[in-house]
Amino acid sequence: MRNLVTRLRRRESVLLYGGPKLGKTSLLLHLKWLLEQQGVSSSDGLTVQYGDCLEAEVRDRFLAGDLQRSSILLLDNCDQLLQQGLGNGKRLARGNGDGGPGRTMVWAGGRAWREFIRSERSGLTLAPVPLAILLNGEARALVKPELTTDQADAILSYGGTHPYVLKMLRARMIADPTTDPAHIIGAVQARLAPFFLACHEAVREPVERTLLDYLIRHSGPINPRQAAQALGLPTVKPAADTLCYLGLISRWNLNEGAMLHASCRLFNDWYGAHTGQPG
Repeated sequence: MRNLVTRLRRRESVLLYGGPKLGKTSLLLHLKWLLEQQGVSSSDGLTVQYGDCLEAEVRDRFLAGDLQRSSILLLDNCDQLLQQGLGNGKRLARGNGDGGPGRTMVWAGGRAWREFIRSERSGLTLAPVPLAILLNGEARALVKPELTTDQADAILSYGGTHPYVLKMLRARMIADPTTDPAHIIGAVQARLAPFFLACHEAVREPVERTLLDYLIRHSGPINPRQAAQALGLPTVKPAADTLCYLGLISRWNLNEGAMLHASCRLFNDWYGAHTGQPG
């Protein structure tokens, strides 16, 4: 968050991207609140506006160049602009570039939006800010309030560190504290099936699926070089980068070096049943 605030204060426009349910909207709304709390409007003469491209009025006004009333515009769900023909003949209205004179933007979206921005068709040059699932300490802090240590451990053992999965498990466990945890886990997994399918469909390249299959078959973290050697690849970095921002794996540095881990047991079990791959 501090990185984003610093970039915006420097008047840099940003590409914020991540997989389904990784918290783009929550982050943008918190960013808006934070900028307002810090007195951006009064001290710097800046104003902050949030717009959600899921709303037809926001999409239409933005594509017509009629939404940029603020110095800083936080534009959410930009993938929807592509469904309106942007990048396929339709162009942004004049002035809707990567900030433009006197304006700074955060363009937030998923994989399709990231790939559009990285292409020559967009005409935008943005600072990339990928989202990722939580670190272990952040995950425990998210689930611990109102739960016992045993309950938190159970949630983390099945949910890994994906914030949406953890929130779903935590809410159900708080609502039904006397219910058998195994029943809660099964019920939440069934409810998460559409979300898991959306995550699975975002994995498009064969090398990404190969790496995901490999990591899911391993019960713990694995070094990227070891994974590349096992798969006969010179590197797995591009595929790992994608799986990280989609929220399907985590990556961190330990004493023995960088490690990759597919830690969400609920997704891994669903993936095995859905694809026929062993989980």
